[in-house]
Amino acid sequence: MRIPVISDIFGWLFKLLHSLGGGYLLTLLLFAIVVKILLLPFGIKQQKNSIKQAKMRPKEMAIRRKYAGRDDQKTKQKMSEEIMQLYQEENINPMGGCLPLLIQMPILFSLYDVIRNPLTYVLGYSKDVVASLCEKVGFATKTVDQIKLVDELVKFNSDLGVDGVSIEAVKNLKDSFYFFGVDLTKIPSEHWGIYILIPVLTFVFAYFSTKIIRRFTYQPQMSDASTKTSMGIMDFMMPLMSVYISVILSSAIGVYWMFQNVLSALQQIFLYKLYPIPVVTEEQIKQAELQLKGKSGKKKDVVKADYEIDDYDKTTQTDKSGNNKKPSERNFTNKKSGINPKVKEIIKRNGKPLKARRKI
Repeated sequence: MRIPVISDIFGWLFKLLHSLGGGYLLTLLLFAIVVKILLLPFGIKQQKNSIKQAKMRPKEMAIRRKYAGRDDQKTKQKMSEEIMQLYQEENINPMGGCLPLLIQMPILFSLYDVIRNPLTYVLGYSKDVVASLCEKVGFATKTVDQIKLVDELVKFNSDLGVDGVSIEAVKNLKDSFYFFGVDLTKIPSEHWGIYILIPVLTFVFAYFSTKIIRRFTYQPQMSDASTKTSMGIMDFMMPLMSVYISVILSSAIGVYWMFQNVLSALQQIFLYKLYPIPVVTEEQIKQAELQLKGKSGKKKDVVKADYEIDDYDKTTQTDKSGNNKKPSERNFTNKKSGINPKVKEIIKRNGKPLKARRKI
């Protein structure tokens, strides 16, 4: 999919890297590295948004625990509303991490357009010239895979008869696709043998890069088992989709996909080290629960039982009416006499100390 301006810029970059020599494989690797560097600011923004969400995790978990064990729809809705309100109060957008991905989508489409069309972006042939070359070999103009077209054009030993086209330039481009005897213009579905390894390796790199990226990325709280199941299915579906594409298109596309997966995993590890995501502890969650209930997380003064109060405190004892007791009515406990016999009897009978009561 060609995107004006964006495709032209990346096409110029790809042509520059190809002119350095080293073959199409090296060009793909350098192109993938440069693109990752250019898109790094989007990755940084996404990582910073993840850090903000991680800092809000204790409060979010406190809300979820508040409604734990209640699965009715009304309760779930109420819980979701409180969580959204929490994020709004902190001026955090839970979907903010998706914005960089959406911005990158047109860029990714243009990248594959550049890679699939070397006649346009490497040799500089116009749309009309490419259409004429398609007629020469009987290819459909709209759905042409220019990498495969290059493979067909080199079969002509003489001039192609199209103005501005040099058969030598096409052959030199074809030679750049070879890597240790492997022709990256070949389509695995049409050429089995060693070429089938490309889809297999594409799946392996895609699957493990997904696992690595998730390991070093903040994962929001999954509300139910169905969400976890969906995530597990996606771990397989995305790599399988990449396998399908690498089977039906030229081998160069599969190789580029492998480079992208490896670099994406390395980039995420780098961002994780550069901007570590806070680890949420159980203590932080409990503290958030106390705050949610309107309590402070500080320890309150321990209220002593009668037999733990010293002589000075005993002077504040009151009777049932709330009036201060007369000195003669108070059962003092001092260092010499020890614990009041009545208190000892109660402790012995109950087998445990009296419950603490607040001082009045």
